[in-house]
Amino acid sequence: MNRMFNAIFIISFAFFSVNSIASIITWDFEFEVSYVEDRTNGAWINAVVVGDILSASLSFDSDTPVLIDNTSVTSFDVNSASLDIASLTSDMWLNNLSPLAAISHWSSRELGSILSGYSVDNTQIGDINWEVLNFDFRDYNASAPYTSFPNDWGNFPVSFTYRRDLDANNSDSEILVTGNAISATQRVQVPEPASIALFALFLVFIIIPKYMKKHKKSHEI
Repeated sequence: MNRMFNAIFIISFAFFSVNSIASIITWDFEFEVSYVEDRTNGAWINAVVVGDILSASLSFDSDTPVLIDNTSVTSFDVNSASLDIASLTSDMWLNNLSPLAAISHWSSRELGSILSGYSVDNTQIGDINWEVLNFDFRDYNASAPYTSFPNDWGNFPVSFTYRRDLDANNSDSEILVTGNAISATQRVQVPEPASIALFALFLVFIIIPKYMKKHKKSHEI
């Protein structure tokens, strides 16, 4: 009975540990700004210029479900994704996201995009009405159309586009910034608290008792 309990515990621990670490993938980028359009007349206090290096992050679930799949486009459910360039996006950004992801299939390349943004009901000029941040990649060497969201963003060129609208009088954006990735690094995932707790239980109920039992026998001899 004890052996069976130990086996079940070990299998459960391994399963939950692997899943908690492997399901969420995070990429850290450095982008070089290639274009800036600022039509705010000095209202944008977080301005950047061409040549600036910006840090960005992208997190998503590696098991993203497919929503639409046909010969021209495959779209993915990435509601759990987080997309951010902290030096551009506002303080409201991470609390109001609605990300979308899709890959367009062409004979010569695969064009992928993950877009995140939000809008508010705001009629006061000078306040943020909406923000949109878009990461794009082009894979010219794809052997076949993507049937899942790519996990390795370091294998092909990645760019970003950021737009911000400061008034609700029209649909134009007063701020437009674009850039190209100069580095992309997958972040090493840290085990979640649940995994750490399971590991602690593993030590308390299996490893430590076995050690104590072995230590006791050695003293008896």
